[in-house]
Amino acid sequence: MASPAPTTGTFSRDQVLQALQRLQADGRWSHQQAAALLDELDRSTATGPAAPARAPQPRLGNRLAEAAGYVGAVLVGSAGAVLAGEHWAELGRGGRVAILLGVTLVLAVTGVAVALVRPGGSAALRQPAHAVRRRLASTALTISAATAAGAVGNLVTEHEFLLGTGTAVLVLAVTQWLAPSAVSETAGLAAVALLAGAVLEETGAPEPVFLGTLVAVGLAWAALAWTPVLTVPTLGLTLGLGLALYWAAVAAFYGTQPEEGLGIVVLVLLVAAGLVGYVRTGRWPLAAAAAVALTALVFRLTSDSLGAPVALLLTGLLLLGMGAVVLVRRRSAEQS
Repeated sequence: MASPAPTTGTFSRDQVLQALQRLQADGRWSHQQAAALLDELDRSTATGPAAPARAPQPRLGNRLAEAAGYVGAVLVGSAGAVLAGEHWAELGRGGRVAILLGVTLVLAVTGVAVALVRPGGSAALRQPAHAVRRRLASTALTISAATAAGAVGNLVTEHEFLLGTGTAVLVLAVTQWLAPSAVSETAGLAAVALLAGAVLEETGAPEPVFLGTLVAVGLAWAALAWTPVLTVPTLGLTLGLGLALYWAAVAAFYGTQPEEGLGIVVLVLLVAAGLVGYVRTGRWPLAAAAAVALTALVFRLTSDSLGAPVALLLTGLLLLGMGAVVLVRRRSAEQS
């Protein structure tokens, strides 16, 4: 009898846990995926070995229902916007608030109903088997956050933008707790950044504080990729680093002192942290952020004195060198 293949060996629960921890640290698995796998392994162990089966494919009906749900949510939101836009000046504040609140309630009730159509709470909704319901509920609730922000902004007479963005952040926080998705997490970062900007504008914060706060918001959001808060950690890491990079570049290229110095310092930190982080974790957004930050930094420091062509040449050489270093370090880490 032929000896069993290496892939048919048995593994202890501790070995599986260690493997899952490494996958989560690298960003290749989320906390929910790891929990779902452990649940399935525990269930299989309790009921005995099951016959091998092909991975279930999403049913056509589920795909159609999901597509219909997306289209329906967008149409409801668009209809409210069109109705309000056609008669915006004639409606008055009460009419505007009524329309936006009506659309918000329809979307919110739909999202909650889809999320809670079966018992089990938010934990059950995060299981892979309920991914379609979760995405549908999340899309409806995310759009309701925008319409709720509009309703509050039209209802109040002072600090409209501040209160509107604050409302959006609260609704999106509930959405992230109940039915998280890539849509809600993208909108969540946008809402938090807008709220931070609104607070700084209301308080009359100086320009360095404004830029530093938005950079900090981006870096903090990127850090959430290592926590269970974000269900799509690669997306959250990419968006957070992108926000920090954008405002650091704005400060470095268009700001005056001390904003210019702050932007350059942030770019240097992003290059160093991105390289070290990529070597340690293998998450590609870190390498991408380091490359973009290095490009911006070289252009900022050399384009005025050496000209754009020389700056391009230096940037290319530095990127090639950075890629070689990262590749060597990764191979060394894999062999050790």
